[in-house]
Amino acid sequence: MNVSFAPLREDAARFITERTGIPYTQGAPFDERRWFCVTARDDQGAIMGVILCEFVNWFEAYFNSAVDDPHCATRRLLRAVFSTLFTRVVRLTAFVDVNNQRAMRNAVSMGFVYEGFCRKGINGNRDAYTFGMLKEDCRMLRPVGGRKRVQGLQDRRVSSHG
Repeated sequence: MNVSFAPLREDAARFITERTGIPYTQGAPFDERRWFCVTARDDQGAIMGVILCEFVNWFEAYFNSAVDDPHCATRRLLRAVFSTLFTRVVRLTAFVDVNNQRAMRNAVSMGFVYEGFCRKGINGNRDAYTFGMLKEDCRMLRPVGGRKRVQGLQDRRVSSHG
């Protein structure tokens, strides 16, 4: 596996656009002051996954990801990603499509905490659950075997909207 932290290339922007339905191909170029980009490729150069975070203000970034091969989301890589992000922000926010159960499980497993329901929160046309993460919530930054109860969807009543 080869990992790049360089601004997204056109094929990586297309990859995350196709999988999330958000037009990231219109975001190029991905200036490092505004964007944090990670692209994981297999040995043949095929994209395994992309993480794309937009720094929306001085304390927060929006976290987005698309993964075709879960083997690219290693603890080592995610530790590097979150360590780097939390040197620049206080919190990460993820808007997850209400129909994407896998993404919700993955968000909670990384340490994101369910915060609420956002009507038309994804690209102005899809409802989303809002998840937030502070550094102390991040499971990837804890020692292996370290436990902290994380509040997720299973711990809270989800709004009946939608």
